Amino acid sequence: MRSMILAAALAAIATPAGFAQSCDAEPTLVGHRTANGTVRAQYNAVERGEWPNAVLIGEGLVETGLSSRNKTAAWSNLCAGYAGSGEYEAAVSACDEALALRGNAWRALNNRGAAHWLAGNTEAALADFRAADAASSGEDEVIANLAMASCTSAN
Repeated sequence: MRSMILAAALAAIATPAGFAQSCDAEPTLVGHRTANGTVRAQYNAVERGEWPNAVLIGEGLVETGLSSRNKTAAWSNLCAGYAGSGEYEAAVSACDEALALRGNAWRALNNRGAAHWLAGNTEAALADFRAADAASSGEDEVIANLAMASCTSAN
C-alpha cells in the first residue's frame, strides 16, 4: 500500500505544471429512489444508464395517481432518462414538472443542469448545479458537476 501511495505522490510531482487539466466532459445524472416499486425500477434504469427504459417507465408512471413525493421522483428520473437519450428539451420540461411539485428537489435541479449542459446552455447549467448544491447536503453528483463546470470553463 505504501508503495502505491509513494508512486502516486511521485507521479504528481513529476507531472509538468504546463499540462492542461483533464476535465470530465459529461455531467452526472442522478436517479431518485422511493419505496414505490415502479419508481424504484425507474431509478434502477437511471443508475444503469438504461435511458430508453427509464423513459418508458417514467412516461407511464407520471400519469398515474402517485403521491407528490413519488411523482417528484418519477419526473426527476424521467428528466434523467430524456437527458441521457439526448432529448434535452423534454428533459428540462420533465425536471420543471418535478420542481413544480417540490421546488428544492436537488436531483431534479442537478438533472436539469445536466440537460442544459448537454444542450450547450452552460450558464443555465451552472445556475442549476449551484441551486442543487444549495438544496442538497454536499451530494457527490452535484459536487462532481460543479467541478466539471468549473474545470471546463477554466480551460
